[in-house]
Amino acid sequence: MIKLNRNVAIVTAILVLVVIAGYLVWLRSRYQPPVSPQVGGEIQVTPSPEPAVSASPSATPGKEATGSVKQKTSSPGAAAR
Repeated sequence: MIKLNRNVAIVTAILVLVVIAGYLVWLRSRYQPPVSPQVGGEIQVTPSPEPAVSASPSATPGKEATGSVKQKTSSPGAAAR
């Protein structure tokens, strides 16, 4: 068997460890995609029982707001379905 110099053995061991570490990082990236940085965090949407459309007064002076938004009324037949 060939006798290696002590410095050569240390450098060889370090190189082997670097190659193994690089392989593990590459393998991890294959199964777990890199995380992209999030700007502003998560946005959570919670449903509300209130209607989304509401009537508001007119912004122009001298005119009254008209009831152009009509709410749907449910008939007794629609509730039975």
